[in-house]
Amino acid sequence: MTPARLDVAVAGGGIVGLACAFALAREGRRVTLFDPAPGRGASFGNAGGITPGWVAPLAMPATIRAIPGMLADPLSPIAIRPAYLPRLLPWIVRFAFNALPGRVEACSKALAALTLGACEAWADFARSAGLEGLLRKQGILYVYASERSRQSAEPGHALRRKRGVAAEPVDAAWIASFAPMLSREFGFGIYSPDAGHVVDPGGLCDGLVRALESAGGSIVREPVVDIAAGSEGVNFRAPSGGFSAATFVLATGAHSKVLAAKLGARVPLDVERGYHAVLPEPGVELPAQMIDGEGKYALTSMAMGLRLAGTVEFAGIEAPPDHSRADMLVRAAKRLLPDLRTDGATRWMGCRPSLPDGLPVIGAAPASPRAILAFGHAHLGLTLAAKTAAIVAALAAGRAPDTDLSPYSPTRF
Repeated sequence: MTPARLDVAVAGGGIVGLACAFALAREGRRVTLFDPAPGRGASFGNAGGITPGWVAPLAMPATIRAIPGMLADPLSPIAIRPAYLPRLLPWIVRFAFNALPGRVEACSKALAALTLGACEAWADFARSAGLEGLLRKQGILYVYASERSRQSAEPGHALRRKRGVAAEPVDAAWIASFAPMLSREFGFGIYSPDAGHVVDPGGLCDGLVRALESAGGSIVREPVVDIAAGSEGVNFRAPSGGFSAATFVLATGAHSKVLAAKLGARVPLDVERGYHAVLPEPGVELPAQMIDGEGKYALTSMAMGLRLAGTVEFAGIEAPPDHSRADMLVRAAKRLLPDLRTDGATRWMGCRPSLPDGLPVIGAAPASPRAILAFGHAHLGLTLAAKTAAIVAALAAGRAPDTDLSPYSPTRF
């Protein structure tokens, strides 16, 4: 049976895949997106941040020193389930290599090349999709309960300043004026005014689905289950049958490893499981997104309430969620916000695609220039979706992107 012939196929309906699909449709391409539940994976439950200052990779010396504690404490901000450790060890070795000073500097520069214009990229992109009302640019405030805690975070803030990101210390009086709902215990802070956030990440995804369809795109609510480079395009299979696409974009996030390997990209991708709790009637409205420097999680006022999101858990993609990690976010938030109302809290877990250098894979697949890879954004899927979409659209059109893609090459490992 002859496979159905498509112009552009995008596998993956998270924020990166949706943004790529919409960008390609805007350029006049006939786009078909494949995903069983667009916008309901990790992109649905994220912290909502559009964060130009995410230029400090997770692989830092302090993280390596903390690994024994991660194994001992299942509720640490970064946790490894002991049973998963043997599978994760090769990833940890690569991660530790990327925590060496030279690699931290190189990865930080590569992150900055993508993140620094993220808010501007999103402002234009959201406007073109009619979704600008979901964006806020109110900055981000990191708060700490002691000078010692703030100093322990200084390597990351120093990297932000080095890359040109505003990240200035603020004192207890400034914090009390800016965010009077915070406990006076948290009298030490760093404020970055150039960050933004989204008030409804799931709504943003839903809006991009509508924008894609309005631009002539279509959606097949099935996964891509197999793929191979062909002589005139990319051949792939979904449960309903076979397809062939002149251009194929792989943006399946945490599920990308196996399909990428079939396109010649053998990447050491693993999964960071993140949790959130949403408090529907919190009784507080934050003036900016906040990072609790003690609990290492984000607090974001959203349309559905106050979202508490963060933590990293390594346990693989199939293990059942441990919602005690979401519950600990609620307890930590009560310490930060003494008047917080927690009735009706809901909990969620999603899987982020994570590579040991903290950088995404963006570029043509080794097996075919007609297959473009765009995955592995870890904590930066939302931040980098608009920028990644512009790069993918340029590659699909045969244009040189405005960013050197060598740090994100699928063959860098």
